[in-house]
Amino acid sequence: MSSGLKVLHVAETVRGGIATYLNELHPLQDASYGCENVRYVVPSDHRDDLVNIEDDAVTTFPRDGRNAIGLFRMLSATMRAVREFRPDVIHLHSSFAGLVIRPVLWLTFRRSRVVYCPHGWAFGRETGRLSRQITKFTELVLSKLTHRIICISESERTDAIGVGIAAKRLVLVHNGISKQRPLLDKHVAQWQSEKIKVLFIGRLDRQKGYDLLIEAARKLESVIDVRIIGASVVSKFRTSDLPANVSLLGWMNRNQIEAELDQADMVAIPSRWEAFGLVAIEAMRAAKPIIAFRIGALPEIVEDNATGVLCDEVSAEKLIEGFQRAARLDLPAVGRAGYERFTRLYDIEQTHHTLSQVYADVLHTRATESSQQAKLQSDFSNNLRS
Repeated sequence: MSSGLKVLHVAETVRGGIATYLNELHPLQDASYGCENVRYVVPSDHRDDLVNIEDDAVTTFPRDGRNAIGLFRMLSATMRAVREFRPDVIHLHSSFAGLVIRPVLWLTFRRSRVVYCPHGWAFGRETGRLSRQITKFTELVLSKLTHRIICISESERTDAIGVGIAAKRLVLVHNGISKQRPLLDKHVAQWQSEKIKVLFIGRLDRQKGYDLLIEAARKLESVIDVRIIGASVVSKFRTSDLPANVSLLGWMNRNQIEAELDQADMVAIPSRWEAFGLVAIEAMRAAKPIIAFRIGALPEIVEDNATGVLCDEVSAEKLIEGFQRAARLDLPAVGRAGYERFTRLYDIEQTHHTLSQVYADVLHTRATESSQQAKLQSDFSNNLRS
């Protein structure tokens, strides 16, 4: 049953985790608020990453990479959507949307409640000390223009409090995905191997640590067989440089990924930093054990020796030790424990319920503020007459 609540989601980029987040959430918000009441502002080159969402619900803006012109176009498209749609809640996703849009909304359109999800603090990434300090200060200042900040993990919430952001503005809403797995593509290549079959899914950039996985695979050629799903950064390595036990599959659609997951023995998430790691809960839904470093939210998601293996230090050497430890585990049993943990903690229904409560809370605050303002105006008028 529709509540009539109007929500506008805004993102400067959605490729990867944010697209998964929005695609999983959309059917539930659509059913709860009405299909005409949930809308999106996204870059035009990422429009197709939002699946099963009607064109009239999406406002796009052109951009050529991440630059000032692209950010200005995002702001223009957002303000146009705000004027036409007049949303109750504007839900901003990731740092650049939060940086550009919050000050302008505060100056021009205070009717809407602003909810912001950084999807991983920018100051948590590998950057210089000065850059990190500037980012922390900026997030602290902008937090005062935000009605609620969604933290997707307890570690993200702890980091926010450490920067000085008021705890009352922060709320923990775990990422979730549907319990129902997408259909498996039956046409993917069969994975025949006597070794431990390890799957990596993600962007091939420094953050995701794919290079550490390749280095570990080179040393464990007789132990693991690795398949990598993701975009290749050609300048970083040539396919000919890969060890014989590593295959690069490129980007795949969701059904192909699920088929590869089905064949894998475990999933590697060797990220150097990670706000949450949706791949982790996708692996758990498929009942696959995880190997990861003890960073960001991953220790909250993965239970060491129970649902996977956590390595204490970000290095290829520790990853090698982790795989050697994994070889001694009953991997199918570990995967089943991960599936049970997933159904208990990371179902999208739970994410939607908690998020709806956040929206209701900020709207209740708006109603209270309006009531107090009306009372003050009434008292002032009465005082003038008396």
